[in-house]
Amino acid sequence: MVNIHKNQNIQRRDLMNFQNLFGSLTTILGIAMVAVGLTAQVRKNFKEKRCGNPLSLAILAFSVYFSRAVYAAIIGSYYILIPDVAGIIISSIMFVQYFKYR
Repeated sequence: MVNIHKNQNIQRRDLMNFQNLFGSLTTILGIAMVAVGLTAQVRKNFKEKRCGNPLSLAILAFSVYFSRAVYAAIIGSYYILIPDVAGIIISSIMFVQYFKYR
């Protein structure tokens, strides 16, 4: 009986380690995507003083990040919430740039 509980505790611990590993990986890659992809577009818009992307793309990016952030907050997943908040901020900047540089 003791061995069954011990094995279940080990399996739970292994599962939590696995979840933490992939949760951390999700956060790191999500932040990298925002930092590299969206930030590069914001810098390009600033340098060229024009927005090369259509308004619909800025709205779509903001909507995706916003809806994911709300979902992450509801389920309590900070692994998803952190990069999505960064995405909201950067996509908001792209939205402002669209109107500033058009």
